Amino acid sequence: MDFNPPLADYDDIPSTYGDNVNSTSDAVGSYLKGNGFTPNITVDYRGVNPADGSSSFFDNLDFWSTDYGDLQNIAYPVVDGTLGEISLTPQTGYKVKLNSFDLAGFLRADQPNQTVRILDANYNVLLDYSPFNVEGDSGHSTFLPNLISSQTIRIQFGNSWNTGIDNINFDQVANNAVPEPATILGSLAFSIFGANSLRKRQNKKVKSQG
Repeated sequence: MDFNPPLADYDDIPSTYGDNVNSTSDAVGSYLKGNGFTPNITVDYRGVNPADGSSSFFDNLDFWSTDYGDLQNIAYPVVDGTLGEISLTPQTGYKVKLNSFDLAGFLRADQPNQTVRILDANYNVLLDYSPFNVEGDSGHSTFLPNLISSQTIRIQFGNSWNTGIDNINFDQVANNAVPEPATILGSLAFSIFGANSLRKRQNKKVKSQG
């Protein structure tokens, strides 16, 4: 899952982007099929209070086009000091498999001591990479959790709006399927096409090159 134009900087990532994708286009945008669609997975975005790791600050993430390391078109937390969260939820009878995702620092600078963790539906920690020095000056950091669950998998990242996420690779797997690499039912690459901003938030960060 990536976050390609024509979204503009500061635009909200559409709340239904990536939900239950079963064709190359829908009302939100267009998609690359990859190894298969994910019609039984829904995706949610929000900013999370770092004090408790679960309560919401905002019900969305925002878009930025450049200068997060060598990544382009990323999602980042709306408010500085909050965690970004992306949740992947399978429908009954299916599992979600989180393969990988990328993080990078803004203005092509490393972001030290960042929170990076994977949680389950009840906010129990499955994997914790924290504190992590997220690359920015020489590329990006790639994570390979290789987790599978019949419940929600949550990616939490940041501590700062200067850490952005991109290239989230996940599959859906039927409960009666054997999740071997050659037979997993699909890895989906997303590409936003024609999605307009849902709304503008106040207190957006001011990005500058200077």
